[in-house]
Amino acid sequence: MINAKQHFEQNIIRVKSLGAIYQSINSQTIQILDLSDILRAQYVMLVSALDHFIHEVVRIGMIEIYNNKRKATKNFKVFVFNLDKEILFKKAIMEEKNDNWLDYQIRYKNGFKSFQEADKIKEAMFLIIETDIWEDIDKNIINSKQYLNLIVKRRNQIAHEADIEPINQELRDIHLDDIKNSIEFIEDLVKIIYKVVSKKYDK
Repeated sequence: MINAKQHFEQNIIRVKSLGAIYQSINSQTIQILDLSDILRAQYVMLVSALDHFIHEVVRIGMIEIYNNKRKATKNFKVFVFNLDKEILFKKAIMEEKNDNWLDYQIRYKNGFKSFQEADKIKEAMFLIIETDIWEDIDKNIINSKQYLNLIVKRRNQIAHEADIEPINQELRDIHLDDIKNSIEFIEDLVKIIYKVVSKKYDK
């Protein structure tokens, strides 16, 4: 699990670096340039960092279950493998002590999914824990699901709508404080999730 956390921290450094660039240029430039797209890029990269983190903890957790290092969940037991081509059971049987085949399957099945909205994260986490992850999160962060979904909605407006209002066809406003608060929230969210999934569960 530590690798997933480290990758997330590296990704957050990249997100924050964009903010530093924005502030540096903004403080030296006459307000002719519109630097707001730097903030929009931060939103997209921030949600991507969370998405990647969830994918990684789920992948690692499932491999831990397979290797008897974590208790199997109901959803893990019914995880459906891809049966196309040769990759599967032949390789699994011939290399039974090697979990590369399972790693491939998890990446193949989950790779096209986005684990960003609260319900999608809950669904993903049920593959490696039996409890609702938001029960733990809500003990530490008020209105956590609503806040996360607002961040993801803002990211989607940027990524899928070019951040343009559909009625007046103008760019939506974006503010430095909003992205700063969003980064802090996502960092706190990941800390709680990491703490929960890092617990040792009886097999």
